[in-house]
Amino acid sequence: MKSHIGGLILVILLGLFALAGALIPRTQVAYAHEISIILTLIAVALGYRIYLHGIRSLRHGNVTAQLFATIAIFISVVAGLMLPSASATGTAEAVGYLTASAIVAFIILAGMTLEDYIIHRTRGALEALTKMSPTTARIRRDGVEVEVPIDEVKLGEIVLVKPGDKIPVDGTVISGHSTVNQATITGESIPAEKTAGDRTFAGTLNEHGALEIKVEKIAEDTTLAHLIQLVEEAQEKKAPIQNVADRFTTYFLPIMAILSSSVFAVSYFALGFDVALARTVTVLLVACPCALSIAVPVAVASTIGNASMNGIIIKGGTHIEKLKDVKLVAFDKTGTLTVGEPKVVEIKTFGNYSEADVIKYAAVAEKFSEHPLSKAIIAKATEMGMKIPDPTEFKTIPGHGVDAYYGNKHILIGTKMMETEISEEANKLMNRVESEGRTAIPVALDKNVIGVIVVADTVRENSLEAIHRLKRLGVKTAMITGDNTRTAKSIAEQTGVDEYHAELLPEQKVAVIREMKKGNVVAMVGDGVNDAPALANADVGFAMGAAGSDVAVETADVALLGDDLTKVEYAISLSRKAFTRMRGNIVYAFIWNIVALSLAALGILNPVLAVVLAEAGCISVVINSALLLLSKPKPLPHAITVGTEAHPVT
Repeated sequence: MKSHIGGLILVILLGLFALAGALIPRTQVAYAHEISIILTLIAVALGYRIYLHGIRSLRHGNVTAQLFATIAIFISVVAGLMLPSASATGTAEAVGYLTASAIVAFIILAGMTLEDYIIHRTRGALEALTKMSPTTARIRRDGVEVEVPIDEVKLGEIVLVKPGDKIPVDGTVISGHSTVNQATITGESIPAEKTAGDRTFAGTLNEHGALEIKVEKIAEDTTLAHLIQLVEEAQEKKAPIQNVADRFTTYFLPIMAILSSSVFAVSYFALGFDVALARTVTVLLVACPCALSIAVPVAVASTIGNASMNGIIIKGGTHIEKLKDVKLVAFDKTGTLTVGEPKVVEIKTFGNYSEADVIKYAAVAEKFSEHPLSKAIIAKATEMGMKIPDPTEFKTIPGHGVDAYYGNKHILIGTKMMETEISEEANKLMNRVESEGRTAIPVALDKNVIGVIVVADTVRENSLEAIHRLKRLGVKTAMITGDNTRTAKSIAEQTGVDEYHAELLPEQKVAVIREMKKGNVVAMVGDGVNDAPALANADVGFAMGAAGSDVAVETADVALLGDDLTKVEYAISLSRKAFTRMRGNIVYAFIWNIVALSLAALGILNPVLAVVLAEAGCISVVINSALLLLSKPKPLPHAITVGTEAHPVT
């Protein structure tokens, strides 16, 4: 693009050098022949992309701005080199024709370059998905543990997965206990406990504890492989939209061709060949839709520039046109509407114990635990400024909780660890917490329950505002998640989304998105690998940047560099404003051309003045589009409240 801009500047400088003489008919121009040769080489050699595009469009029966520019440039060059009254005398007329042709070439070329700025999605997302699946697996054959390539694993064999390893196959646990981080597949924020009889997915991470898994799906049949296929299929379905200006020029340019022919015929019989040719070339140069050719791409570039300055990367003009029509935005839950990490949100104490006491004893017991919820308790203790001592004794009982001693104090963590009956008050609290989709962790000291710690994935600070902004814009909202219904209901009520869909696997999310698309233009906002197929199948996919996975960012059409979900509404409103500006540019360019055509047909303009007038139209379009760079998000006029209750959709 830099080379095109540099060439355009060179042409303009040469054109201005010749312009002074060109404005005065029959005036001699110094070094006219040398300048003519330079301008001809520039117009013919460096504008080859225009000519190839124009000829190709003609062969396919399409009338485009590039085709009309090719005709105008060709006739202008021929006139400048061969017209007796110009070339023979070395006057400004010859230089004027060639200056006009070169400027037209570079104006159109600049427009084509900006159009090429549309960024296409790379296949990096598919590669990242593929890398998630292990290439080898440990299996037991004839009583011996061996490591084999994943392609050699057979259905029904037993795969051994050690702590910290990725699970290589889809299957069922037959032995062992562990927690598995399967956010990449299901989107669950809290790792799932796995014991005998539980399902596992290829590409998920076994956090602690060994597992023996019976192989049920391998290679292309695994859930992860299915994700890759879904993303690939969705990417192939995405087709670029036809440029607004090109659709308009399909009807406009043939009319201009007829008009120029009429001007030549009338002028030839009335005023002679030289005048007829001059007026015809002038008409063609004015009619050549320079402003039309950049009316859309410059607005697109300005919109993308504004968005990037506000932390939004829109991957091309195609997505701007789609964004303006969005009527429904679907959000993933984990890591998108929520922070994506378990956090202590409530501490209930019993007896004479304080919140600090409950957290202190729980943190001591959980200090060496590998359970994901223990990290939330340790983080809370650290936040409260505590120094956590080591437990005297420590024992984790899989599926039950923690049994520890601190000096002569006996600490029990977990509902199944309680050795005494839990009070009615504590039971009510735990039942309420569980019904809200949160996790209640009772803490007992010397067999007496001293408190309950409530852990949950918390809603992002700006989620409620983001939903409110979208509703103000007239856009409906939904949440789709792989998490359980109780948790989904709680988050939906806290954020104010219109509807929610829970307990969905990636392929089910795709089905929900496809159903939503019936009658709506749908945007999807997500952050994880499990979101990639849904992002690709939505009309517009948004990926969280700082908080999101690389796969989701590469698969999506729009990337949010931070975690601010209010940018979703801004991207939609900016796109609507941009599309209005695009249409305005086209209408303005059309009116401008009509005025200029009238002046050219009457002989008031010469070729160089015609190009100057056309350039003025282009500059006006650029300025109008550049105003998009000044657009800023609008503040909310009042405080935010959740207006309606979300409802589940099955």
